[in-house]
Amino acid sequence: MKATFIFLFLVLLFSCQSSEEKQLEKVLTLAGNNRPELEKVLEHYKENEADSLKLRAAKFLIMNMPGHQSYIGKDIEEYYVEAEKIIFSDRKIDEQVNELNNLLLEFPSDDFEFKEDYSVIKADYLIQSIDAAFDDWQQGRWARGITFDEFCEYMLPYKCVEFQAFDDWRNVLKPIANDTLGDFSYNDIWNKTPYHAAEAINIKLRDTVIVDLKKPLKWHALYKVPFWCNIPSNSCETRTNTALAIMRSKGFAVSYDFVLQWPTKAHAHSWLSILIDHDRRMVCEGGHEPFLAALRPGECKGKVYRRTYSPNSALVRLNKEAGSVPSTLRNVFIKDVTDEYATTIDPVFPVLSGKRERKERYAYLAVFDNAKWIPICFSEIKDSKQIAFDKIEKGAVYLPVYYINGRVRPFNYPALLNEKGELEFLNPDNTSKRSISLKRKYPLTRKAFTTALRLKHSMFQAAHKEDFSDAVTVHTFKEYSVSGSINVSDTTKYRYWRYICPKPYRCNIAELMFLDKENKKLTGTIIGSEERSKNPHYSRSAAFDLDPLTFFASKTLRDGWVGLDLGKPESVGRIGYMTRNDDNNVRIGDTYELFYWDMDWVSLGKQIADDFSLTFHHVPQNALLLLRDLTRGTDERIFLYKDVKQIWY
Repeated sequence: MKATFIFLFLVLLFSCQSSEEKQLEKVLTLAGNNRPELEKVLEHYKENEADSLKLRAAKFLIMNMPGHQSYIGKDIEEYYVEAEKIIFSDRKIDEQVNELNNLLLEFPSDDFEFKEDYSVIKADYLIQSIDAAFDDWQQGRWARGITFDEFCEYMLPYKCVEFQAFDDWRNVLKPIANDTLGDFSYNDIWNKTPYHAAEAINIKLRDTVIVDLKKPLKWHALYKVPFWCNIPSNSCETRTNTALAIMRSKGFAVSYDFVLQWPTKAHAHSWLSILIDHDRRMVCEGGHEPFLAALRPGECKGKVYRRTYSPNSALVRLNKEAGSVPSTLRNVFIKDVTDEYATTIDPVFPVLSGKRERKERYAYLAVFDNAKWIPICFSEIKDSKQIAFDKIEKGAVYLPVYYINGRVRPFNYPALLNEKGELEFLNPDNTSKRSISLKRKYPLTRKAFTTALRLKHSMFQAAHKEDFSDAVTVHTFKEYSVSGSINVSDTTKYRYWRYICPKPYRCNIAELMFLDKENKKLTGTIIGSEERSKNPHYSRSAAFDLDPLTFFASKTLRDGWVGLDLGKPESVGRIGYMTRNDDNNVRIGDTYELFYWDMDWVSLGKQIADDFSLTFHHVPQNALLLLRDLTRGTDERIFLYKDVKQIWY
């Protein structure tokens, strides 16, 4: 009877508890021997009614602590000791990177012991952190307009990045770049908003964040005093985490926003998003840039996420219910903010009848990372015949997939989500084929694009006299081009042939090739204007060495030229050329293979390039294509072929 009474009392007790109280009790129970430390925090703020908001904040941190983890133990402490010796030595930065990479061989990250924060965090540390965050919010200048919920996510947390050490990071980082804000108190306009202050600090951090490295730091666990601002890494992740910690230490409400994978190129990316008022944000590249009106305009982001302290219930459910979850979606402390960055669409993908997986509860959209398809979002399957996805940015190619046993399994063809918000499915038409000519395997980067602009208004000339005083212009470049060949209609035989650039670009041609009327390569003595340096990479001969990364740089800014003395008059039928570039043009001598997608990559054959372009035959219409260089390099991108052009995605 007594046992029954106790059981009924407990049922009544817990049925009366709120979901927050239940979650709080759950975490306190999980804390085990560390429960007294968490209870000490709660009791501390219960003592004074004026601390009721701090009590809510403490409960928020404790309730949402499961999943937040920290390194402990001998290995991580020894790693810190050895890393400190390297970072604060007199070694050059690139030498430090080499040694830190080698240190991971001695201390593999998988060997570091870690525990849930609720089982190791101390009351004094958590209380100090909460008090400091409240002081910055309520007494500081830069976050007065934000709500309590925004404060909890983007100012309150006791650490800025997972596995960050428990130390006095707020007070240590707070003085950094303070001189930047010294005069702000004299400007009533600037003093009313965090906009100008945060921007000034971020630009100032250019002096404290290392960005120019030859070799990347593979991985590190250095988010700890005294390493902040001394981590020899130029990754956007490290820069953003460092800038975020410094900003939060000064009382700015700031978040870590990111793409899991760019839809139109390799890699992930991250940046800062700073609350300048309730629900109003500005973005910037962490640690070295002014604020941006828009993040990389023209570049599709696909899906944008924001790191949070509280878990995303939908992601928690996904990770509990799905049999296999992509690594990109295992972090539950993120939320989808794509609609803050772009106009979005909720596309619906039909499931092809032969591709249905009736046991699967979730489906995914994947984008291409130059090598494979990477899932970047998910949807709970409510209709086995068609699956809808929320908040997708237009302008990229998406592949709808299941994820089974660690592998993506497409249930339809990839589709371009066009600017009208319509899906254009890329189902190859094997009944209609064509020949295509390809010049590149990767879209032009900004630098490669602007460099290739130098070709415009340049000319090919021929002459009988060595000084070109009787030069005849056989071709003038009037349109943009990166490489290719021009046919010479003039059948006159000339001994001297050249490329000349009248613009102030020091000539800057990477490759030249003169061919006769039978398409045979002509040789002769290399001639040209004076070289800018003795470096062979920029010599006249660099324009004929079949190395796209070398180029001729003339001493003179304007009218730099380079060409051939053929030894005797010859008739030239065609001239091949390549501008200074990024080595993603078709390279003579390399072996290439073209693929199209038909539920997997299907080869259309291999070719060894003997010119600055490749021609492939029997290519299906409406196919998604990929050109791989089997000889070198990793920059390779999917594309469509329309109107005799490669359209990159």
